[in-house]
Amino acid sequence: MVLVVGLNPAIDRILTVPNFVVGATLKAQSVQTLAAGKAMNVAVVLQLLGLQVAYTGFVGREDEAFFRARAEGIECNLLKVEGRTRVDTTVIDPARNTETHVRELGFTVSGEDLKRFLAVFTGLLVRADFVVLSGSVPPGVPETTYAELVGLCRARHIRTLLDTSGGALVLGTAAMPSCLKPNAEELRELTAVHAADVRQMAALGRTLLKGSTQAVAITLGAEGAVMVDREKAISGKASVPRVVNTVGCGDAFVAGWVAKLVSGSPLREQLREALAVAGANAMTNGAGVIERENLDLMRDRVTISDVW
Repeated sequence: MVLVVGLNPAIDRILTVPNFVVGATLKAQSVQTLAAGKAMNVAVVLQLLGLQVAYTGFVGREDEAFFRARAEGIECNLLKVEGRTRVDTTVIDPARNTETHVRELGFTVSGEDLKRFLAVFTGLLVRADFVVLSGSVPPGVPETTYAELVGLCRARHIRTLLDTSGGALVLGTAAMPSCLKPNAEELRELTAVHAADVRQMAALGRTLLKGSTQAVAITLGAEGAVMVDREKAISGKASVPRVVNTVGCGDAFVAGWVAKLVSGSPLREQLREALAVAGANAMTNGAGVIERENLDLMRDRVTISDVW
């Protein structure tokens, strides 16, 4: 079972507004509202890929039913907290090919809430084969929390993947999760070096392979990704025929990667599937929304090259 942890979920509102202009009164062509956040997106896509998935994390008390509805078929262990789940609004302008993001603050987690979460988390570890720690930490949760969770997993010989940012990423990386997924900017934060090209990115990624950390994937948006382990470094790119939305592509990448990690597939297959799933997400409105025909198409549209 893959356990996905979502400490800071979000309600995604995605508006499609052709010819978006700041300060104008405009009509949305379409509006989509989803129970989301990085971890929820990962969990939903993992289930689509055929994995047994459990999800745990916080949710605003009034939003529990909304999140459970999206997680149908997933073992959902939600911890209700006071306050509302944050809302992330994305305005997509297909005419100008732009995306505008507005992020809101949501609930604050108390010390008692965090204790409840840790009790649920440790209970679920008994059945977990792999743990995904994805997304930011909400107000009230220390930036050391992911590092603590990685340590709990490592003590039980359970592999982990960490996808976060800022101080939580720096501290979590020091705890040596099995896998890391920084983007190019986060790689710079971790290494204090700006990579000039793919080869240098791979070299920097390799410096993060310490202790129990076995693989690093550096995502580059439309330019694909670089993946390294202790034996090789590869890069890849997906040729997406029609980009509709990029929200959630990184989460889809994580799900595709984890699916192949769990099955024991080689690095090349891991990167190919991760990029294909991310590309399928880009072809559909909504974060973590994948249509199977798009995924089948994208699996034939990924190019992988050796870096060394």
